[in-house]
Amino acid sequence: MDAVSAATDRRPRRVAGVYRPPVNAARMPTPRPGPLAQLVRTANTLRAQIERDVLRDEGLTWTTYDVLVLVCARRAVETRAAAAEVGIAKATLTNALVSLVDRGLVRRELQEGDRRRVVLRPTQAGMDLARRVQGPVEAEQARLFGEPGMPSGESLARVLRALATRSQQDSTTGEPGAAR
Repeated sequence: MDAVSAATDRRPRRVAGVYRPPVNAARMPTPRPGPLAQLVRTANTLRAQIERDVLRDEGLTWTTYDVLVLVCARRAVETRAAAAEVGIAKATLTNALVSLVDRGLVRRELQEGDRRRVVLRPTQAGMDLARRVQGPVEAEQARLFGEPGMPSGESLARVLRALATRSQQDSTTGEPGAAR
């Protein structure tokens, strides 16, 4: 083994188990969140605000609201389709449905052709609550997107739908960089 002098040793030094980079090492750029990270953070912030300001008074979370609105809009939807469309795990949907069914807002029914499948249907109370809450939720969204320089809510939704569609297409075609 060759002895390496301290003057020519370019490996990082370890002193008492602490990493010490060489003094003349090039500085690494500071990590910054990318656009997707910023989008997710912003979505979480807005979701929490609407939950706090609008939905909490009605005893809803964003997830239960989202599921209720979907069931009311579709009038009948299978559980697995509902979970996929809302973008949540089936277990999360089950937890949301416990609350919605217990409150009499949604009914679970076995599908006639295949008794293993469950269909969700809104009750009249569920329809009434969805209608009552949708106005304040839309008003809060309009307030948030009504600021000068902000894109309209519809144009932003269109861009986000296009991104989601592209992501789903990439994951099914197996393109490089596609979600797995």
